[in-house]
Amino acid sequence: MTQRNHSTLLFSAAGAALLILSAACGGGGTNAGGGGGGGGGGGGGTSTPIVFQREISGNTDVWISTVTRGGPQQLTFEPGFDGQPVLSRDGTKIAFVSDRDDPVNHRLEIYIMDADGSNVTRLTNFAGDAKDPSFHPNGNQIAFSGQDPAGKFQIYVMPISGGAPVQLTSGNADHAEPAFSPDGNRIAYASDEDGDLEIFVMNADGTNKQQLTANTVADTMPAWRPDGVRIAYVSKDGENHDIWVVTVSNGVRQRLTTSPAKDIYPCYSPDGNVIVFESDRSGPSQLFMMNSANGTNVQNITNSSTNDGAPCFPAP
Repeated sequence: MTQRNHSTLLFSAAGAALLILSAACGGGGTNAGGGGGGGGGGGGGTSTPIVFQREISGNTDVWISTVTRGGPQQLTFEPGFDGQPVLSRDGTKIAFVSDRDDPVNHRLEIYIMDADGSNVTRLTNFAGDAKDPSFHPNGNQIAFSGQDPAGKFQIYVMPISGGAPVQLTSGNADHAEPAFSPDGNRIAYASDEDGDLEIFVMNADGTNKQQLTANTVADTMPAWRPDGVRIAYVSKDGENHDIWVVTVSNGVRQRLTTSPAKDIYPCYSPDGNVIVFESDRSGPSQLFMMNSANGTNVQNITNSSTNDGAPCFPAP
């Protein structure tokens, strides 16, 4: 796995999105970006926040949007990269990735802040990059990937209050993009230990590893459906990235997008009926939503002039 420009390490040029979903995403979704109204087939809830990253003039920051907040709000203002934001299940905390403390080498670390952008605290201190934060459902712990002394990405967990990270994976392969299951008992992740990037699941203590996909293409960016039955992920074939889902119990896969573009960063709505994702199918990276059951009713929900991406609802 090549650092930073490998699929599993992909940071879209996109930044955060202007996104407000109506009480029924499938029944008259609200487009906060200036076009493309209509629904997607599920429910996000008007008060359900979404965090995302937005890139303006080369600077990427974390944004948040809900109807009750009156529209999108910028939460970080540091020069450089603030991205990959994730929300705790209760919506009170945001973990994100930033190079703010290393403007020369742009080394990435994990930070946490309140959902209003206050009380920013750095959590990690790695010699290499730390990225891909994921909240445990209880909100007191995160999983993330960080570079070990050999430069390989491994998966770690640590309390959001700080302390020493606990390493869960090891070896000569890269293990990245951890995602806690809705019950907190398992972690989905991407690894190239079989030669290609595939989706794996393990217990939250690192035991009982299971491989879910086995392809000749790169499978990355796993995201759990809130019922824990399926995992959405990105499959990269050449320069084309599409969103698929896999049933955890039997490995049955289903393709949801077929655009000759980069469809990445899938995230389920709290009721599981909608997937929001980032795509450059219309030019600049924008946020889209679709029906999670079959990929229908795809809609651009931002239509902004900026690069918008990496959307995330609260942890499932």
